[in-house]
Amino acid sequence: MENAKLTKELAPIKTQVSKAEVAATVLQIKTASDLTPATELLGEIKSVGKMITQKKESITKPLNEALRNARAFFVPIETQYLKAEKIVKEKMVEYQNAELAKAQKKTEVIEKKVEEGKMSFDKAAEKLEAVIPQKNVTTDAGAAQFRTIKDVVIEDETKVPREFLVPDMGKIRKVALAGIQIAGVKVVEKQVVAGITK
Repeated sequence: MENAKLTKELAPIKTQVSKAEVAATVLQIKTASDLTPATELLGEIKSVGKMITQKKESITKPLNEALRNARAFFVPIETQYLKAEKIVKEKMVEYQNAELAKAQKKTEVIEKKVEEGKMSFDKAAEKLEAVIPQKNVTTDAGAAQFRTIKDVVIEDETKVPREFLVPDMGKIRKVALAGIQIAGVKVVEKQVVAGITK
């Protein structure tokens, strides 16, 4: 839908929203009888909200459906592609790790010879250069680069300080509202307004 046409169609809704905002701003509730006009205003605001939702969904629903269909169409081949990529990368890393282990052993031998005075520093540096595994591979189809990155692994969750733990509020809410007691959690009641349109 063209923006100009949509802007024209939304103009009456925008006017109603502006009026509702002004009315809500000046609204004062000081007595029980003031709840009646407030409820009336809330109903009008909810009606405008429905119009906004309907107009928005008349545009977004077909787009979302098309997007869902397009994504679903590509899922099988994307899954296969990712699997193939993962297999190759895992095999490359497995090879590289084996080469690094071999290089480590050779390095230790060279360092020992230097310590024992059986090899000069210059000769050791030359030999060490030769045992370092290849880090970059380039072909006509692409390139690969081995990098060493740092990762973090939790070895024992019970030892992680509390400041690094984030409560799962969705799970806590579900369990607590089901009536199950959770240490450090309580269910409280609070007032909210549910606007109902006629």
